[in-house]
Formats: sequence, structure tokens, C-alpha cells
Amino acid sequence: MTTPDYIICLECDTPVYTFDWDGSRVTSAICTACGNESLSQFMTEEDYEELASTDDRYYGPSDS
Repeated sequence: MTTPDYIICLECDTPVYTFDWDGSRVTSAICTACGNESLSQFMTEEDYEELASTDDRYYGPSDS
């Protein structure tokens, strides 16, 4: 996988543009909006969209 332009912080849904990538995953990142540093709490845009579509299948689309 090529390095994504940004990753998404799952704590606050903010795009993060400064991170380290090893070719397949995030190796370090800090969300400037909420301070999150937990690597398991970041996703690529592609993974985030897949998760959102999975949530819609189980819970229906959001009304917000």
C-alpha cells in the first residue's frame, strides 16, 4: 500500500497529516486536535470508509 495523504483519528474523527508509515501501517502519529497517540486509534481513509459502511449496514444511516 502506498503512503496515504492522511490518516483519521478515531478519537475525534480529525484528519492527521503528520505521521510515520512503514508501507502497510502507521508507526507513529499524534492528533493535534485531541492529543491522541494510540496507534490503534488511527485509520486510513479507506479503512475508515469501510468501517462507516459496515456500521450503516448494522445500524442504518445516520440521521445527523
